[in-house]
Amino acid sequence: MASKSTVWMVIILIVVIAGIGGYYLYTKPSEGGSNVATITMSTGEKIEIPNGLSGNVMLYTSIPQEIMDGWVKDWNTYFANYTKLDYYRAGSGTVVAKILAEQKAGNVKADVVYLAGYFDFKTLMDNGLITKLPTVPEMNSIPDQYKDPNGYYIMGRLLVMVIVYNPSLVSNPPKSWQDLLQPQWKDKIVIANPLVSGSWQYSVLALVSKYGWGYFQQLKQNNPLVVQDVPDVARSVATGERPIGVTLTMYLKTYTNLNYTIPTDGAIIIPSPIGIVNGTKNYADATLLLRYLLSKQAAISLANAYTYSSRTDGPTPPGLPPLTQIKTFETSISALQAYVSGLRDNWTAIFGG
Repeated sequence: MASKSTVWMVIILIVVIAGIGGYYLYTKPSEGGSNVATITMSTGEKIEIPNGLSGNVMLYTSIPQEIMDGWVKDWNTYFANYTKLDYYRAGSGTVVAKILAEQKAGNVKADVVYLAGYFDFKTLMDNGLITKLPTVPEMNSIPDQYKDPNGYYIMGRLLVMVIVYNPSLVSNPPKSWQDLLQPQWKDKIVIANPLVSGSWQYSVLALVSKYGWGYFQQLKQNNPLVVQDVPDVARSVATGERPIGVTLTMYLKTYTNLNYTIPTDGAIIIPSPIGIVNGTKNYADATLLLRYLLSKQAAISLANAYTYSSRTDGPTPPGLPPLTQIKTFETSISALQAYVSGLRDNWTAIFGG
């Protein structure tokens, strides 16, 4: 029979080994390793927590509050013990103006920027505010068409612009973008202002790139109601102010009495870029946030808000078809670029200020 001293030595040894094992499990995988922990999210995805975190990361975004609430909940569940997430949320134009003002004052507070559309984001790039992204594993699940070939941004979210209608007022809605020009829809259409709405700006440019400004000159003959933003379009159709409108699938969740058609010439897909701010002092934290924003876990909140992730394995919004089953309007950022400079003058010439 073992002596009491031997038993106690064994117990002490077990405790020491367990303590050492616990230390390496929860702080770092190996002596001198580059990570302090590995987080497993509900999707089964693993994200490593790197050494060198400052403990803070600031996101500037135009992403809707509902999505942000889901992301903040995830962040507090998985990452808050390592770095604190703060965010500033406003319309894309307001976000860009704020960052430019901070740049002028020499005190840019944002670490990561996530905007609705490319052209507002390009303003930041043109002002030297965006640095090249690190390569992270989550990028492998995103098609190359949503990656900047120069490495400054990646598209994380895809907005889908469709024709919506109030089924209590319309039984046979327009089936295509061209159908909106038919005389039967005079005084029945509502659209947004592309000088205010980033997603509608992208959509206007897409339509112009294929049909020319003559398309909107013809649309003007139907006397569309022009409101400020795409949420206003959805509200107008839902209340019956105008029975037909052009807006995003995300507002089908808010206004459950709306129905929609995917135009036969294609729904317009608006990709939303993510970038890291040039000169950030929280680069490691920004990289961690980037990995989360590109994850399948983050895509759940996008789908719950009736929007799509750019991931090939991203979840489908409830009640909507998978992205692969949606016919998309053929366009590209490079094709739209030629029409950006003339947008304001051409739009105001047709619809006024």
